[in-house]
Amino acid sequence: MWRSWSVRIFRPEVGFFLLVWLGLQTHFRERAFNDPGALWHVKVGERILESGFMHEDPFTFTFSGHVWIPQQWGGELAMALAHRLGGFDTMLLGLCAMVAALFTWLFSRAVRNGMHPALAAVVVGGAVVVSGFHFYARPHIITIVGMAITLAWIVDTERGRCSPWRLFALIPVFVVWTNIHGGVLGGVFTLGLAVAGWGILFLFKRTAEPPVKSWRGLVLWCGIVAACALTPFINPFGMEMLNTWRRIVGSAAMKELVSEHQPLSLNHTAGQVIFGFGCFYVFMLLGTFPKMPRVSWIIPLVWFVLSLKGIRQGPLFAVLAVVAMADFWPETVWYRLLKKHGDSLAREPETKSRGWLWVAIPLVGILLCLTLQLKGIEAPVVGRGWARLDPAQQPVELADELRTYAISVPAGTRIFNDANLGGFVLYHAPQLKIFMDDRFELYGDSWMRDYVRVVYDEPEGIESWAASYGFDHALIMVLPDGDRLPLERYLSDSPNWHCVARCERGALFKKITQ
Repeated sequence: MWRSWSVRIFRPEVGFFLLVWLGLQTHFRERAFNDPGALWHVKVGERILESGFMHEDPFTFTFSGHVWIPQQWGGELAMALAHRLGGFDTMLLGLCAMVAALFTWLFSRAVRNGMHPALAAVVVGGAVVVSGFHFYARPHIITIVGMAITLAWIVDTERGRCSPWRLFALIPVFVVWTNIHGGVLGGVFTLGLAVAGWGILFLFKRTAEPPVKSWRGLVLWCGIVAACALTPFINPFGMEMLNTWRRIVGSAAMKELVSEHQPLSLNHTAGQVIFGFGCFYVFMLLGTFPKMPRVSWIIPLVWFVLSLKGIRQGPLFAVLAVVAMADFWPETVWYRLLKKHGDSLAREPETKSRGWLWVAIPLVGILLCLTLQLKGIEAPVVGRGWARLDPAQQPVELADELRTYAISVPAGTRIFNDANLGGFVLYHAPQLKIFMDDRFELYGDSWMRDYVRVVYDEPEGIESWAASYGFDHALIMVLPDGDRLPLERYLSDSPNWHCVARCERGALFKKITQ
Protein backbone atom coordinates (compact mmCIF):
# COMPACT_ATOMS: atom_id res chain seq x y z
CA MET A 1 0.00 0.00 0.00
CA TRP A 2 2.86 2.37 0.84
CA ARG A 3 4.38 1.66 -2.57
CA SER A 4 1.08 2.54 -4.23
CA TRP A 5 0.87 5.82 -2.32
CA SER A 6 4.52 6.71 -2.97
CA VAL A 7 4.10 6.15 -6.72
CA ARG A 8 1.08 8.45 -6.73
CA ILE A 9 2.76 11.16 -4.65
CA PHE A 10 6.38 11.15 -5.83
CA ARG A 11 5.60 11.73 -9.47
CA PRO A 12 8.02 13.29 -12.01
CA GLU A 13 5.73 16.32 -11.91
CA VAL A 14 6.92 17.07 -8.38
CA GLY A 15 10.55 17.31 -9.42
CA PHE A 16 9.69 19.35 -12.49
CA PHE A 17 7.57 21.81 -10.50
CA LEU A 18 10.22 22.32 -7.83
CA LEU A 19 12.93 22.77 -10.44
CA VAL A 20 10.96 25.35 -12.42
CA TRP A 21 9.57 27.14 -9.37
CA LEU A 22 12.88 27.51 -7.53
CA GLY A 23 14.66 28.33 -10.78
CA LEU A 24 12.20 31.14 -11.46
CA GLN A 25 12.44 32.38 -7.86
CA THR A 26 16.19 32.63 -8.31
CA HIS A 27 16.42 34.00 -11.84
CA PHE A 28 13.54 36.47 -11.58
CA ARG A 29 14.42 37.85 -8.16
CA GLU A 30 14.92 41.27 -9.80
CA ARG A 31 13.87 40.71 -13.42
CA ALA A 32 10.21 40.19 -12.51
CA PHE A 33 9.96 43.89 -11.62
CA ASN A 34 11.92 45.36 -14.53
CA ASP A 35 8.81 46.17 -16.53
CA PRO A 36 7.67 49.77 -15.91
CA GLY A 37 4.12 48.62 -15.22
CA ALA A 38 5.04 46.21 -12.44
CA LEU A 39 5.05 49.07 -9.93
CA TRP A 40 2.16 51.26 -11.07
CA HIS A 41 -0.15 48.23 -11.30
CA VAL A 42 0.36 47.82 -7.55
CA LYS A 43 -0.56 51.45 -6.92
CA VAL A 44 -3.68 51.12 -9.07
CA GLY A 45 -4.75 48.09 -7.05
CA GLU A 46 -4.17 49.94 -3.80
CA ARG A 47 -6.19 52.91 -5.06
CA ILE A 48 -9.09 50.57 -5.92
CA LEU A 49 -8.95 48.98 -2.47
CA GLU A 50 -9.00 52.38 -0.81
CA SER A 51 -11.39 54.38 -3.01
CA GLY A 52 -13.07 52.06 -5.48
CA PHE A 53 -12.91 52.17 -9.26
CA MET A 54 -11.62 55.26 -10.99
CA HIS A 55 -12.84 56.65 -14.30
CA GLU A 56 -10.32 59.45 -14.70
CA ASP A 57 -6.54 59.45 -14.53
CA PRO A 58 -5.48 60.05 -10.89
CA PHE A 59 -1.71 59.98 -11.30
CA THR A 60 -0.49 62.53 -13.84
CA PHE A 61 -0.68 66.30 -14.05
CA THR A 62 -0.56 66.20 -17.84
CA PHE A 63 -3.72 64.12 -18.29
CA SER A 64 -5.48 64.66 -14.98
CA GLY A 65 -9.23 64.48 -15.51
CA HIS A 66 -8.95 62.59 -18.79
CA VAL A 67 -10.95 59.39 -19.13
CA TRP A 68 -8.98 56.39 -17.95
CA ILE A 69 -10.10 53.11 -16.38
CA PRO A 70 -8.12 50.34 -14.67
CA GLN A 71 -8.90 47.81 -17.40
CA GLN A 72 -6.70 45.19 -15.71
CA TRP A 73 -8.32 45.76 -12.32
CA GLY A 74 -8.60 42.08 -11.33
CA GLY A 75 -4.89 41.49 -11.71
CA GLU A 76 -4.08 44.83 -10.08
CA LEU A 77 -6.15 43.94 -7.02
CA ALA A 78 -4.33 40.61 -6.75
CA MET A 79 -0.97 42.37 -7.03
CA ALA A 80 -1.91 44.95 -4.40
CA LEU A 81 -3.11 42.27 -1.98
CA ALA A 82 0.05 40.22 -2.49
CA HIS A 83 2.13 43.34 -1.90
CA ARG A 84 0.26 44.06 1.32
CA LEU A 85 0.89 40.53 2.52
CA GLY A 86 4.61 40.31 1.84
CA GLY A 87 5.83 43.00 -0.51
CA PHE A 88 7.83 42.08 -3.56
CA ASP A 89 8.55 38.63 -2.12
CA THR A 90 4.91 37.55 -2.17
CA MET A 91 4.39 39.11 -5.59
CA LEU A 92 7.35 37.09 -6.87
CA LEU A 93 6.02 33.98 -5.19
CA GLY A 94 2.64 34.38 -6.86
CA LEU A 95 4.21 34.91 -10.29
CA CYS A 96 6.63 32.00 -10.04
CA ALA A 97 4.09 29.60 -8.53
CA MET A 98 1.58 30.39 -11.27
CA VAL A 99 4.11 29.94 -14.07
CA ALA A 100 5.54 26.76 -12.54
CA ALA A 101 2.06 25.31 -12.04
CA LEU A 102 1.12 26.05 -15.66
CA PHE A 103 4.18 24.41 -17.17
CA THR A 104 4.03 21.47 -14.76
CA TRP A 105 0.47 20.83 -15.91
CA LEU A 106 1.71 20.89 -19.52
CA PHE A 107 4.56 18.58 -18.54
CA SER A 108 2.04 16.18 -16.97
CA ARG A 109 -0.05 16.12 -20.14
CA ALA A 110 3.04 15.28 -22.19
CA VAL A 111 4.10 12.46 -19.85
CA ARG A 112 0.61 10.96 -19.75
CA ASN A 113 0.56 10.98 -23.54
CA GLY A 114 3.69 8.92 -24.01
CA MET A 115 6.71 11.21 -23.55
CA HIS A 116 9.42 10.05 -21.22
CA PRO A 117 9.77 12.56 -18.36
CA ALA A 118 13.25 13.47 -19.57
CA LEU A 119 11.99 14.29 -23.07
CA ALA A 120 8.95 16.10 -21.70
CA ALA A 121 11.23 18.15 -19.43
CA VAL A 122 13.34 19.22 -22.42
CA VAL A 123 10.33 20.15 -24.57
CA VAL A 124 8.36 21.95 -21.85
CA GLY A 125 11.52 23.43 -20.35
CA GLY A 126 12.29 24.84 -23.78
CA ALA A 127 8.90 26.55 -23.76
CA VAL A 128 9.73 28.06 -20.36
CA VAL A 129 12.93 29.49 -21.78
CA VAL A 130 11.15 30.80 -24.89
CA SER A 131 8.49 32.50 -22.77
CA GLY A 132 10.84 33.78 -20.08
CA PHE A 133 11.47 37.20 -21.60
CA HIS A 134 7.83 38.06 -20.82
CA PHE A 135 7.67 36.84 -17.22
CA TYR A 136 6.98 40.07 -15.37
CA ALA A 137 4.85 40.72 -12.30
CA ARG A 138 1.99 42.04 -14.38
CA PRO A 139 -1.58 40.86 -15.10
CA HIS A 140 -0.67 39.70 -18.61
CA ILE A 141 0.59 36.42 -17.14
CA ILE A 142 -3.03 35.28 -16.89
CA THR A 143 -3.25 35.43 -20.70
CA ILE A 144 -0.45 32.88 -21.04
CA VAL A 145 -2.33 30.61 -18.62
CA GLY A 146 -5.69 31.23 -20.28
CA MET A 147 -4.40 30.45 -23.76
CA ALA A 148 -2.97 27.11 -22.61
CA ILE A 149 -6.26 26.16 -20.92
CA THR A 150 -8.26 27.15 -24.01
CA LEU A 151 -6.27 25.00 -26.43
CA ALA A 152 -6.03 22.08 -23.98
CA TRP A 153 -9.82 21.99 -23.70
CA ILE A 154 -10.12 22.27 -27.48
CA VAL A 155 -7.75 19.31 -27.86
CA ASP A 156 -9.67 17.21 -25.32
CA THR A 157 -12.95 18.02 -27.01
CA GLU A 158 -11.57 17.26 -30.45
CA ARG A 159 -10.27 13.93 -29.18
CA GLY A 160 -13.61 13.05 -27.60
CA ARG A 161 -12.06 12.83 -24.14
CA CYS A 162 -14.75 15.10 -22.73
CA SER A 163 -18.30 16.11 -23.56
CA PRO A 164 -19.07 19.20 -25.66
CA TRP A 165 -20.19 20.86 -22.46
CA ARG A 166 -16.56 21.24 -21.39
CA LEU A 167 -16.18 24.26 -23.67
CA PHE A 168 -19.17 25.88 -22.03
CA ALA A 169 -16.91 26.22 -18.99
CA LEU A 170 -14.80 28.63 -21.04
CA ILE A 171 -17.56 31.21 -20.67
CA PRO A 172 -16.98 31.87 -16.93
CA VAL A 173 -13.24 31.47 -17.49
CA PHE A 174 -13.37 34.20 -20.13
CA VAL A 175 -15.43 36.45 -17.85
CA VAL A 176 -12.70 36.27 -15.19
CA TRP A 177 -10.00 36.64 -17.83
CA THR A 178 -11.72 39.75 -19.25
CA ASN A 179 -11.41 41.52 -15.92
CA ILE A 180 -7.73 40.69 -15.53
CA HIS A 181 -6.26 41.25 -18.97
CA GLY A 182 -7.42 42.11 -22.47
CA GLY A 183 -5.63 39.06 -23.85
CA VAL A 184 -8.98 37.30 -23.52
CA LEU A 185 -9.50 38.42 -27.13
CA GLY A 186 -6.75 35.96 -28.05
CA GLY A 187 -8.66 33.19 -26.31
CA VAL A 188 -11.84 34.04 -28.22
CA PHE A 189 -9.86 34.13 -31.47
CA THR A 190 -8.32 30.71 -30.73
CA LEU A 191 -11.68 29.14 -29.95
CA GLY A 192 -13.13 30.72 -33.10
CA LEU A 193 -10.31 29.23 -35.19
CA ALA A 194 -11.03 25.77 -33.78
CA VAL A 195 -14.76 25.91 -34.43
CA ALA A 196 -14.22 27.37 -37.89
CA GLY A 197 -11.85 24.51 -38.70
CA TRP A 198 -14.27 21.91 -37.38
CA GLY A 199 -17.06 23.50 -39.36
CA ILE A 200 -15.07 23.43 -42.61
CA LEU A 201 -14.21 19.76 -42.11
CA PHE A 202 -17.85 18.97 -41.45
CA LEU A 203 -19.07 20.88 -44.51
CA PHE A 204 -16.63 19.07 -46.78
CA LYS A 205 -17.31 15.73 -45.06
CA ARG A 206 -13.64 15.24 -44.32
CA THR A 207 -14.19 13.74 -40.89
CA ALA A 208 -16.84 11.89 -38.98
CA GLU A 209 -15.03 12.23 -35.65
CA PRO A 210 -16.10 14.52 -32.83
CA PRO A 211 -16.77 17.27 -32.20
CA VAL A 212 -18.89 18.21 -35.24
CA LYS A 213 -21.09 15.40 -36.53
CA SER A 214 -24.24 17.30 -37.43
CA TRP A 215 -25.69 20.69 -38.20
CA ARG A 216 -27.03 20.79 -34.69
CA GLY A 217 -23.55 20.28 -33.32
CA LEU A 218 -22.16 23.01 -35.55
CA VAL A 219 -24.81 25.43 -34.29
CA LEU A 220 -23.91 24.46 -30.71
CA TRP A 221 -20.24 25.26 -31.24
CA CYS A 222 -20.98 28.53 -32.97
CA GLY A 223 -23.21 29.44 -30.03
CA ILE A 224 -20.37 28.79 -27.59
CA VAL A 225 -18.03 31.00 -29.62
CA ALA A 226 -20.66 33.74 -29.71
CA ALA A 227 -21.17 33.51 -25.94
CA CYS A 228 -17.42 33.68 -25.32
CA ALA A 229 -17.16 36.65 -27.68
CA LEU A 230 -19.71 38.49 -25.55
CA THR A 231 -17.83 37.94 -22.27
CA PRO A 232 -15.71 41.13 -22.69
CA PHE A 233 -18.92 43.10 -22.14
CA ILE A 234 -19.18 41.69 -18.61
CA ASN A 235 -17.03 44.21 -16.78
CA PRO A 236 -17.53 47.17 -14.42
CA PHE A 237 -16.81 49.77 -17.11
CA GLY A 238 -19.05 48.68 -20.00
CA MET A 239 -18.03 49.85 -23.46
CA GLU A 240 -15.14 51.92 -22.11
CA MET A 241 -13.25 48.67 -21.49
CA LEU A 242 -13.54 47.75 -25.16
CA ASN A 243 -12.70 51.30 -26.21
CA THR A 244 -9.52 51.06 -24.14
CA TRP A 245 -8.55 47.79 -25.81
CA ARG A 246 -9.26 49.33 -29.20
CA ARG A 247 -6.92 52.23 -28.48
CA ILE A 248 -4.18 49.84 -27.38
CA VAL A 249 -4.52 47.46 -30.32
CA GLY A 250 -4.86 50.33 -32.79
CA SER A 251 -1.87 52.33 -31.55
CA ALA A 252 0.68 52.70 -34.33
CA ALA A 253 3.12 54.48 -32.01
CA MET A 254 3.13 51.52 -29.63
CA LYS A 255 4.28 49.25 -32.44
CA GLU A 256 6.98 51.77 -33.36
CA LEU A 257 8.30 52.59 -29.90
CA VAL A 258 7.78 49.52 -27.68
CA SER A 259 10.08 46.59 -28.41
CA GLU A 260 7.64 43.88 -27.31
CA HIS A 261 5.09 45.12 -29.84
CA GLN A 262 7.55 45.09 -32.72
CA PRO A 263 8.12 42.26 -35.21
CA LEU A 264 10.37 39.38 -34.24
CA SER A 265 14.02 40.10 -34.94
CA LEU A 266 16.72 37.46 -35.23
CA ASN A 267 19.21 40.04 -34.01
CA HIS A 268 17.91 39.57 -30.48
CA THR A 269 18.01 36.51 -28.25
CA ALA A 270 14.27 36.48 -27.62
CA GLY A 271 13.58 36.44 -31.35
CA GLN A 272 16.11 33.69 -31.93
CA VAL A 273 14.67 31.33 -29.33
CA ILE A 274 11.08 31.91 -30.47
CA PHE A 275 12.01 31.27 -34.09
CA GLY A 276 14.02 28.20 -33.10
CA PHE A 277 11.12 26.81 -31.09
CA GLY A 278 8.82 27.48 -34.02
CA CYS A 279 11.11 25.47 -36.32
CA PHE A 280 11.15 22.67 -33.75
CA TYR A 281 7.34 22.66 -33.68
CA VAL A 282 7.17 22.45 -37.47
CA PHE A 283 9.69 19.60 -37.41
CA MET A 284 7.64 17.69 -34.85
CA LEU A 285 4.40 18.34 -36.73
CA LEU A 286 5.88 17.09 -40.00
CA GLY A 287 6.35 13.77 -38.26
CA THR A 288 2.57 13.27 -38.32
CA PHE A 289 2.37 13.34 -42.13
CA PRO A 290 0.89 11.96 -44.34
CA LYS A 291 -1.92 11.92 -41.78
CA MET A 292 -4.15 14.97 -42.07
CA PRO A 293 -3.32 17.28 -39.14
CA ARG A 294 -6.04 18.04 -36.65
CA VAL A 295 -7.38 21.56 -36.36
CA SER A 296 -5.84 21.96 -32.90
CA TRP A 297 -2.40 21.18 -34.32
CA ILE A 298 -2.66 24.01 -36.88
CA ILE A 299 -3.64 26.68 -34.36
CA PRO A 300 -0.11 27.05 -32.88
CA LEU A 301 1.17 27.72 -36.41
CA VAL A 302 -1.23 30.66 -36.66
CA TRP A 303 0.16 32.04 -33.42
CA PHE A 304 3.71 31.44 -34.62
CA VAL A 305 2.99 33.67 -37.62
CA LEU A 306 1.48 36.26 -35.28
CA SER A 307 4.61 36.14 -33.11
CA LEU A 308 6.68 36.95 -36.19
CA LYS A 309 4.61 40.12 -36.55
CA GLY A 310 4.69 40.95 -32.83
CA ILE A 311 7.21 39.28 -30.55
CA ARG A 312 4.96 39.63 -27.49
CA GLN A 313 2.88 36.76 -28.96
CA GLY A 314 5.89 34.45 -28.61
CA PRO A 315 5.00 33.08 -25.14
CA LEU A 316 1.44 32.42 -26.32
CA PHE A 317 2.76 30.43 -29.26
CA ALA A 318 5.12 28.50 -26.97
CA VAL A 319 2.44 27.24 -24.58
CA LEU A 320 0.06 26.41 -27.43
CA ALA A 321 2.83 24.48 -29.18
CA VAL A 322 3.47 22.39 -26.06
CA VAL A 323 -0.23 21.59 -25.69
CA ALA A 324 -0.40 20.43 -29.32
CA MET A 325 2.89 18.48 -29.24
CA ALA A 326 1.76 16.61 -26.15
CA ASP A 327 -1.30 15.55 -28.12
CA PHE A 328 0.20 14.48 -31.43
CA TRP A 329 3.44 12.97 -30.10
CA PRO A 330 2.21 9.31 -30.29
CA GLU A 331 1.18 9.86 -33.91
CA THR A 332 4.58 11.03 -35.16
CA VAL A 333 7.12 9.02 -37.07
CA TRP A 334 9.65 10.05 -34.42
CA TYR A 335 7.59 8.28 -31.77
CA ARG A 336 7.27 5.14 -33.91
CA LEU A 337 10.99 5.04 -34.64
CA LEU A 338 11.86 5.32 -30.96
CA LYS A 339 9.36 2.58 -30.10
CA LYS A 340 10.71 0.36 -32.87
CA HIS A 341 14.23 0.58 -31.51
CA GLY A 342 13.14 0.16 -27.93
CA ASP A 343 14.02 3.67 -26.79
CA SER A 344 12.34 4.58 -23.50
CA LEU A 345 11.84 8.17 -24.64
CA ALA A 346 8.65 6.88 -26.27
CA ARG A 347 6.22 5.20 -23.91
CA GLU A 348 2.70 3.90 -24.14
CA PRO A 349 0.22 6.68 -23.36
CA GLU A 350 -1.43 6.27 -19.98
CA THR A 351 -5.08 5.33 -20.21
CA LYS A 352 -5.83 5.92 -16.53
CA SER A 353 -5.10 8.96 -14.46
CA ARG A 354 -2.88 8.49 -11.42
CA GLY A 355 -4.66 11.27 -9.61
CA TRP A 356 -3.44 14.57 -8.22
CA LEU A 357 -1.95 13.51 -4.89
CA TRP A 358 1.44 14.68 -6.11
CA VAL A 359 0.15 18.26 -5.96
CA ALA A 360 0.43 18.04 -2.15
CA ILE A 361 4.23 18.42 -2.20
CA PRO A 362 4.34 21.58 -4.38
CA LEU A 363 1.47 23.01 -2.33
CA VAL A 364 3.34 22.42 0.92
CA GLY A 365 6.41 24.12 -0.59
CA ILE A 366 4.38 27.18 -1.61
CA LEU A 367 2.68 27.42 1.79
CA LEU A 368 6.02 27.08 3.59
CA CYS A 369 7.47 29.88 1.47
CA LEU A 370 4.43 32.08 2.11
CA THR A 371 4.66 31.39 5.86
CA LEU A 372 8.30 32.48 5.95
CA GLN A 373 7.40 35.69 4.15
CA LEU A 374 4.42 36.51 6.36
CA LYS A 375 6.49 35.86 9.48
CA GLY A 376 9.22 38.16 8.17
CA ILE A 377 11.84 35.41 8.26
CA GLU A 378 14.68 36.21 5.89
CA ALA A 379 15.96 33.36 3.76
CA PRO A 380 17.50 33.09 0.29
CA VAL A 381 15.08 32.32 -2.57
CA VAL A 382 12.03 31.44 -0.44
CA GLY A 383 12.05 33.85 2.51
CA ARG A 384 11.50 37.53 3.19
CA GLY A 385 13.88 40.09 1.76
CA TRP A 386 14.79 38.09 -1.33
CA ALA A 387 12.91 39.86 -4.12
CA ARG A 388 13.97 43.40 -4.95
CA LEU A 389 14.20 46.01 -7.67
CA ASP A 390 17.20 45.69 -9.96
CA PRO A 391 19.66 48.57 -9.48
CA ALA A 392 21.09 47.78 -12.91
CA GLN A 393 17.73 48.56 -14.50
CA GLN A 394 16.08 51.12 -12.18
CA PRO A 395 17.47 54.08 -10.17
CA VAL A 396 16.97 52.30 -6.85
CA GLU A 397 19.61 54.43 -5.12
CA LEU A 398 17.52 57.56 -5.79
CA ALA A 399 14.44 56.27 -3.94
CA ASP A 400 15.41 57.92 -0.63
CA GLU A 401 16.24 61.19 -2.37
CA LEU A 402 12.89 61.08 -4.14
CA ARG A 403 10.99 60.41 -0.90
CA THR A 404 12.86 63.22 0.87
CA TYR A 405 11.85 65.63 -1.86
CA ALA A 406 8.24 64.41 -1.79
CA ILE A 407 7.78 65.05 1.94
CA SER A 408 9.35 68.51 1.65
CA VAL A 409 6.74 69.77 -0.82
CA PRO A 410 2.92 69.90 -0.79
CA ALA A 411 1.02 66.82 -1.93
CA GLY A 412 0.35 66.96 -5.65
CA THR A 413 3.62 68.69 -6.52
CA ARG A 414 4.57 68.04 -10.12
CA ILE A 415 7.71 66.24 -11.26
CA PHE A 416 8.95 65.49 -14.75
CA ASN A 417 9.92 61.86 -15.17
CA ASP A 418 11.05 59.48 -17.85
CA ALA A 419 8.10 57.43 -19.18
CA ASN A 420 9.74 54.24 -17.91
CA LEU A 421 10.04 55.73 -14.42
CA GLY A 422 6.40 56.73 -13.90
CA GLY A 423 5.72 53.58 -11.89
CA PHE A 424 8.95 54.06 -9.95
CA VAL A 425 7.87 57.54 -8.83
CA LEU A 426 4.31 56.41 -8.01
CA TYR A 427 5.63 53.56 -5.90
CA HIS A 428 8.24 55.47 -3.91
CA ALA A 429 6.62 58.92 -3.78
CA PRO A 430 2.88 58.50 -4.46
CA GLN A 431 2.10 62.01 -3.20
CA LEU A 432 3.82 63.50 -6.27
CA LYS A 433 2.04 64.01 -9.57
CA ILE A 434 3.97 62.40 -12.42
CA PHE A 435 4.51 63.62 -15.97
CA MET A 436 3.63 60.27 -17.59
CA ASP A 437 4.21 56.53 -17.56
CA ASP A 438 3.70 53.79 -20.18
CA ARG A 439 -0.11 53.78 -20.46
CA PHE A 440 -0.39 54.31 -24.21
CA GLU A 441 -4.17 54.08 -24.11
CA LEU A 442 -4.23 57.29 -22.04
CA TYR A 443 -1.68 59.45 -23.84
CA GLY A 444 -2.30 58.59 -27.46
CA ASP A 445 0.11 58.35 -30.37
CA SER A 446 0.65 62.08 -30.89
CA TRP A 447 1.67 62.70 -27.29
CA MET A 448 4.00 59.69 -27.22
CA ARG A 449 5.73 60.80 -30.40
CA ASP A 450 6.17 64.32 -28.99
CA TYR A 451 7.70 62.85 -25.85
CA VAL A 452 10.16 60.73 -27.85
CA ARG A 453 11.02 63.75 -30.00
CA VAL A 454 12.00 65.80 -26.95
CA VAL A 455 13.93 63.02 -25.23
CA TYR A 456 15.95 62.02 -28.29
CA ASP A 457 15.96 64.89 -30.78
CA GLU A 458 14.95 68.21 -29.21
CA PRO A 459 15.81 68.04 -25.49
CA GLU A 460 15.48 71.80 -25.10
CA GLY A 461 11.74 71.20 -25.39
CA ILE A 462 11.69 70.35 -21.68
CA GLU A 463 12.05 74.07 -20.97
CA SER A 464 8.66 74.87 -22.53
CA TRP A 465 7.10 71.96 -20.66
CA ALA A 466 8.58 73.21 -17.39
CA ALA A 467 7.20 76.66 -18.03
CA SER A 468 3.73 75.52 -19.03
CA TYR A 469 3.29 72.76 -16.44
CA GLY A 470 5.23 74.33 -13.59
CA PHE A 471 7.61 71.55 -12.49
CA ASP A 472 11.13 72.18 -11.22
CA HIS A 473 12.42 68.62 -10.73
CA ALA A 474 13.14 65.99 -13.38
CA LEU A 475 13.95 62.29 -12.95
CA ILE A 476 15.78 60.98 -16.03
CA MET A 477 16.98 57.51 -17.00
CA VAL A 478 20.73 57.03 -17.42
CA LEU A 479 21.66 54.49 -20.05
CA PRO A 480 24.13 51.68 -19.31
CA ASP A 481 27.61 51.34 -20.77
CA GLY A 482 28.28 55.05 -20.75
CA ASP A 483 25.58 55.94 -23.29
CA ARG A 484 23.62 59.13 -22.58
CA LEU A 485 20.16 60.18 -23.61
CA PRO A 486 20.18 63.57 -25.33
CA LEU A 487 17.77 64.85 -22.68
CA GLU A 488 20.02 63.73 -19.84
CA ARG A 489 23.02 65.30 -21.58
CA TYR A 490 21.12 68.54 -22.08
CA LEU A 491 20.09 68.81 -18.42
CA SER A 492 23.60 67.98 -17.26
CA ASP A 493 25.13 70.71 -19.43
CA SER A 494 22.40 73.33 -19.05
CA PRO A 495 23.03 76.29 -16.70
CA ASN A 496 19.30 76.19 -15.90
CA TRP A 497 19.43 72.80 -14.22
CA HIS A 498 21.43 71.26 -11.38
CA CYS A 499 21.96 67.54 -10.80
CA VAL A 500 20.76 66.82 -7.25
CA ALA A 501 21.64 63.12 -7.24
CA ARG A 502 22.86 60.50 -9.66
CA CYS A 503 23.21 56.73 -9.71
CA GLU A 504 23.92 53.97 -12.21
CA ARG A 505 20.53 54.17 -13.96
CA GLY A 506 19.08 57.56 -13.10
CA ALA A 507 19.65 61.23 -12.35
CA LEU A 508 17.50 63.71 -10.43
CA PHE A 509 17.71 67.31 -11.60
CA LYS A 510 16.44 70.56 -10.09
CA LYS A 511 15.68 73.68 -12.06
CA ILE A 512 17.70 76.71 -10.96
CA THR A 513 15.46 79.65 -10.24
CA GLN A 514 16.77 83.18 -10.77
